[in-house]
Amino acid sequence: MKRIIILCLFTGLLLSDTRSWDAHSAYLLPQKRWEMGLFQPFRYGYSESIEYSVHPLWFFVMPNFSLKKSQSDFAGFTSASQYKMVYPTPFLNMIAKKGIPGIIAPDFRMPPMLGLSVSWLMSKNTSGLDLTFKSGLDIGITFEELDFEALDERSTIDLPLVYHRLGIYYNKWGIHTGLDVQKNLTQKFTVFFDLDLILLPGLAEVQIDPDASKLMGEYSLEHKLLLIWNKSENFRVLTGYKFVMGEYPYGSDMRLLPYIPMAETWVPIIELQWARQKR
Repeated sequence: MKRIIILCLFTGLLLSDTRSWDAHSAYLLPQKRWEMGLFQPFRYGYSESIEYSVHPLWFFVMPNFSLKKSQSDFAGFTSASQYKMVYPTPFLNMIAKKGIPGIIAPDFRMPPMLGLSVSWLMSKNTSGLDLTFKSGLDIGITFEELDFEALDERSTIDLPLVYHRLGIYYNKWGIHTGLDVQKNLTQKFTVFFDLDLILLPGLAEVQIDPDASKLMGEYSLEHKLLLIWNKSENFRVLTGYKFVMGEYPYGSDMRLLPYIPMAETWVPIIELQWARQKR
């Protein structure tokens, strides 16, 4: 049960011209419009060229902030840069205990850590498809040296979506890239598809028994398919699945999410999102 809770929380902590709802793209929110969801951050169109977002429920246990800034069009694509910051230490130390809340061994104290990410996004509508290409660099800063020999089940959370995102604090850096495709089926229904790759180059070098075949690092390949019902410009419902395949300390694994281990079954994503335009 505790792993289900952690996975659900981290799933939320994973979704120029202006356009509503397109958090994944290079398009910014219209000025003074805000959007949020059950698992999505609060987003706000601060100006015609700047949008910011924050996970409000996470903020007091895992401070976080993201800023998206429009850039000049490139090769016919709407372009934007995105900057993210997260401070996971308070939350990780909260779950370093015995019993149900514990995920990390209680004798392991996580040092102060800061995650920084910068991305470049390019979006374009072509042949009725909204395409977004994205790529970027992730930096993991630790203010006390992490013990690489402790890179085991005492200090890591070997779960899909979680392990590779926390891996930058051991590896110091990582790379992410991906493609998003969105198409309107009708006036009310939209389908969304994405494919993302997260790399931790050279992570095997800090493991106890590095394997030469893994010198390129560990990876996570993630894919999501969503059907979206747009009830209005201020409310929509999303459902679908997320597929994750990657390399973990225990070997290769793949999983269809959300997944309930006790029932050994997959259940569909259900997400509700709201928006308003300030006057």
